[in-house]
Order: sequence, then C-alpha cells, then structure tokens
Amino acid sequence: MRGIVQNVVLLCMLLSSLSSFAQSEDLFMQIWKAKDDVKLSAEASKSLEHFKNQKMEILNQIKELESKYYKEQEKDKKLKSKILKLYSQKHHLIDEIKQQAIKNKDEALFLELMEHIRPKDLKKLLQEENLNNARRDLYEKWLESIQHTAIGSQLKDFKLMDENGVEINTADLRGKILWVDSWASKCGPCIKKLKQIKRAYEKYQAKGFEILAVSWDYTVRGYIKTMEEAKADWLKVVKKHEFHWMNVFDTGDQIMGGQFGSVGKNLLIDANGIIIGFDLHPLEIEKLLEERL
Repeated sequence: MRGIVQNVVLLCMLLSSLSSFAQSEDLFMQIWKAKDDVKLSAEASKSLEHFKNQKMEILNQIKELESKYYKEQEKDKKLKSKILKLYSQKHHLIDEIKQQAIKNKDEALFLELMEHIRPKDLKKLLQEENLNNARRDLYEKWLESIQHTAIGSQLKDFKLMDENGVEINTADLRGKILWVDSWASKCGPCIKKLKQIKRAYEKYQAKGFEILAVSWDYTVRGYIKTMEEAKADWLKVVKKHEFHWMNVFDTGDQIMGGQFGSVGKNLLIDANGIIIGFDLHPLEIEKLLEERL
C-alpha cells in the first residue's frame, strides 16, 4: 500500500511540475497533443527502447556505487571518479539520442524525449525549414518558456520567504557560487540529493558556496490541501535532516515553475549570476567547486 501511495504522490508531482514547465497549462497540453499526433517509426521505437535500457543500466550502476560511496567516512576518490564517469556517460547518451532525433528530423522521437529537451535542442529543431507553421509556433513558445534556464543565461532573480519569515532575494547573493534546488518533502530522491550535497556545503561554504533550497510543497498541490499543511511538511523535513542552508517556500508555480520545469531540478549559478549548470548531481557540483573555489 505504501508503494502505491508513493507512486500516486510522485505522479501528482510530475503532472504539476510538467504543467509548470510549460508556464501554462495551455502550452503544456499543446506539447502533449503534438506528442500524440505524431507516431514513432519502427526504427525510432527501437532507438528509444535501446536508450531507455542503456539509461536504466547506467542509473543502476550509479545507485550501487553511490550506496558504497556515501557510507564511507573517508571518501574513495577512485569510486567518486567512477560515479562521475557514469554521469558523463548518461549525459552523452541523452545528447546522442537527441541529436539523432534532430538529425533525422524525427519529431515523434524528439517529443518522446520531452523531459530532456533544453533550449539549444529546440533552437536546432527550429532551423528545420519543413516544419509546418503550427508546429513551429509551438516550438517557439516552448523555447521562450525555458530560454532563461539555458547555460550562459542570467538567472531570472526572484524573492521568497525563508522558514523564519525573512525575505531572500537571489539578486543579493551575487559574489557567491549558488546552487538553487527545487524539492518537495514527499520527494524521496530530492531529499536524498540534499543529504548528499551536505558534504560539499560544509567544505565550500566558507569559500563562497551557498545553497538555496526551494520547497515546492505547496506548488505540487496533488496531495496537499492547504498552505499551512504544506509548510508544516516542509519544516518537518528541514528540521529532521538538519538542512542549515537557506530554505525558502514557493507559494505558487509562477516563480519556480518558470525557473526549472519540474521538482527535483536545479541550477548552478556563478558569482555574476550566470547559469553554469542545470540538473547536476552533488558530485558533479563538488567537482565544479573544486575547480572554481
């Protein structure tokens, strides 16, 4: 029963966050309708299945190695290197199938990869001359909705309240390398990632690294009735796991939905407010911090 409840919660999160991703339910529905309107060829279906199997194999290897790595007091550098190599393989695998979809002008395959699509991918697709006007208009709207999350873009600043009612403004955090993470108290993988980043925070905070953890507990409304309940769940988890960085609460998807697209995603921002990473794993962040601080 617990597994069923957790799956329902995660489904609610996914639907809510994907809607935020498009910044409007209308655009979200248009993208999904476009996905249903085009059919995968036999070759594309085979490629997609192969991609999913390879990705799952890599993720299973990562899970096994991470369980060993994070249990050790003295972190094994060789083990860390293996994990980072696997993450690199995963990124390469995703890029490879996206490039295949774009090169073959395969919209059906492209839309199947919706969760992995970044601004640069949409820009490449929009270079295709044979797109019909309706589809081109849709992809341009999609690009506009996520353009400001592109690597090299300026962070779209926002203000939110922390657990003590103090306003946190990202514009005031210039001069620091900032990791902005979206999470929710019912999202197990989100909490796991925050627990994993603790070591890097303790090591690099004094050198100029800061974390802004943004709760989506109210934004993901599929399982929450009131803002008070959402805040209570959020504060309970923050206290339980001793998350002592900046914790803020999003009261609506207008702010964070436009920044990330879905719960569990994150941005790494440099000292000038420029995005230098998207959806990074804690070990990947630690590697970047080693290079920059």
